[in-house]
Amino acid sequence: MINRRTLLGSALAAPFLSLLPRQARAAQWPAAGPIRLVVAQGGGGNADVVARILVEALEPVLGQRIVVENNGTASGMRATEDVSKAEPDGYTLLVGTSSQLVHNIALFDPLPVDIESTLRGVAMINEVPMVMCVPKDSPDTDLAGLTERVLADPAAFQYGSGPTGTTTHITGALFLQRIGAEDVVHIPYPRSPEAMVDLIAGRLNFVFDPSLTAIGQVQGDAVRPLGVSAPVRLPALAEVPTMEEAGLPGFVSQTWNTISAPADTPQEIVDTLNTMINEIVQSDEMRTRLEDLASIVPPAKTPAEVDAYYAEQRETWIPVVRGTGARREG
Repeated sequence: MINRRTLLGSALAAPFLSLLPRQARAAQWPAAGPIRLVVAQGGGGNADVVARILVEALEPVLGQRIVVENNGTASGMRATEDVSKAEPDGYTLLVGTSSQLVHNIALFDPLPVDIESTLRGVAMINEVPMVMCVPKDSPDTDLAGLTERVLADPAAFQYGSGPTGTTTHITGALFLQRIGAEDVVHIPYPRSPEAMVDLIAGRLNFVFDPSLTAIGQVQGDAVRPLGVSAPVRLPALAEVPTMEEAGLPGFVSQTWNTISAPADTPQEIVDTLNTMINEIVQSDEMRTRLEDLASIVPPAKTPAEVDAYYAEQRETWIPVVRGTGARREG
């Protein structure tokens, strides 16, 4: 249990811990103080929800407090920079997603920090497909109907997303590219839940929302789902067809949640976190919780396998993001 005396002792010891060799600091981890878990988006989004679910289970196992910090500024780039430049001591971690660790590499010119060399993978949590949603009173009851109407007058339609370059935006841009309707108006919001609010109010024609946050609106009959961008149907949304089943062959797009750390974080700390997080995520209780939120829990990965996953995702998606023409200044 962490009490006032423990926290006071940690605070007094902190300036001196920085003078110790990295191996010695690693041996004392995580006793020196709370761990910062940085989320590169505002509250209520996919990564924020998953971060808080994980923290609830990880804190008792780790025996240390974990503070979730949200910073969605500049499509999450400021948060990514923060962790990239942090002391590699195991006390600053990032919820790494496709938007921050893949899309931003293609989106920013110049890139404020070399994401590939300054961050390393720690553990895999889950994968989250997008759900294409329209207002519940929309005349569009299926993807074919929406596509037909959009193609007839693209400029009369608008779709919303989270910040420019995030998976909610890129999935929408890719959809419009596929059907040949790139004149549809894109409205980016500071947070993707805000786009969903406007969709429900009828101010947008469609959004691609992460399944983990869309499921509540779908089950509450606040929106109408037309398709899910997963290779197979999601058990928690079994009535919703895949985008391929709905008429768009091979259309798969999803974000994912991982834990990342500064590149020079000691291997023993990374391995300890990896073991703890894998055991939590692969437990029956946590797997059920995440799958009930319409996300996918892949097999556990080692830190090296998480890095290989990042590399594979970058090879696939960086050209796609660049192909949409989306850009941001660093």
